[in-house]
Amino acid sequence: MSKYLIALFYISICLSFASTSAAESLRCKTTLAQIGDTKSEVLDKCGEPVMTDNFCQPIATTTQPQGIQNGNNNVQNNIAIATCENVDIWTYNPGKGKFMTHLYFQRGQLQSIRYGERVK
Repeated sequence: MSKYLIALFYISICLSFASTSAAESLRCKTTLAQIGDTKSEVLDKCGEPVMTDNFCQPIATTTQPQGIQNGNNNVQNNIAIATCENVDIWTYNPGKGKFMTHLYFQRGQLQSIRYGERVK
């Protein structure tokens, strides 16, 4: 009985590692696009995406004083300045019955892979 439990434990450990690595790579044709790949590497491996999008992800907000003249009075106002980083999203359609795949790029490198709805 204990040998069975030990074997079951090792199998569950192996399966948990397999599911973790699947989220960090995308099978394209005969190769894998992986976290850290550049846009050109992903383009070579996977071809053109079916859709691209981008947004500006806020990374910090700072305040900057700005003086405004109101007649003879100087009024000091603080203006909030939000800095952000451009994030590009490439969407791939792997085919019927599989999940739409969204690749997120920051600074030209693949940062994350997320799965969407199942393709019908």
